[in-house]
Amino acid sequence: MVHRNFESTEEMVNNLLEMESKLSDIERMLASDSEEILGPAPNLLTIHYQLNQLEQFRNQTMHRAKRAKQSSQETLEKSFRRLNSVIVAFDQYILQLAGNVLSLVRAGQPDVVVKLVKVVELEGREDEKVSKIFPPDAAGSFVFTLDAQNRLLLSDSSRKLPKWTLHSSSSPW
Repeated sequence: MVHRNFESTEEMVNNLLEMESKLSDIERMLASDSEEILGPAPNLLTIHYQLNQLEQFRNQTMHRAKRAKQSSQETLEKSFRRLNSVIVAFDQYILQLAGNVLSLVRAGQPDVVVKLVKVVELEGREDEKVSKIFPPDAAGSFVFTLDAQNRLLLSDSSRKLPKWTLHSSSSPW
């Protein structure tokens, strides 16, 4: 039991250390793809995949930390702020691409539109999973928003009041 806990903790620490390097790579790819909005977006699917992996790691880590001291939870939240910011930047990039679908096709970049559709489909499936875990009540649906600390708030759209805070993120897709 102790050995298993040690291995789990060691793996989590290693993943936290590797996350910074991965985020630097993702930021570089995102900046490259964002330079030319009507360009080929060669990193779009790679960025999405890697962000999803990091997001899953964050969600699992924060779930495990629910029983930890408040100070430990806050330290973890700080560790994931950069990830939250990169996810927001990626979401903005996706929105830019979505707003330029016709221009992308006209510019000879239909592959980018296909990649965009794949990202939207994957995010839609993830949203379905979340809605099964947190089903909306009959009055409305849930809305995810970030607060000032880049924590995700889950709120009921019919009341516009936060129901609870999740220490995870979901794309607006």
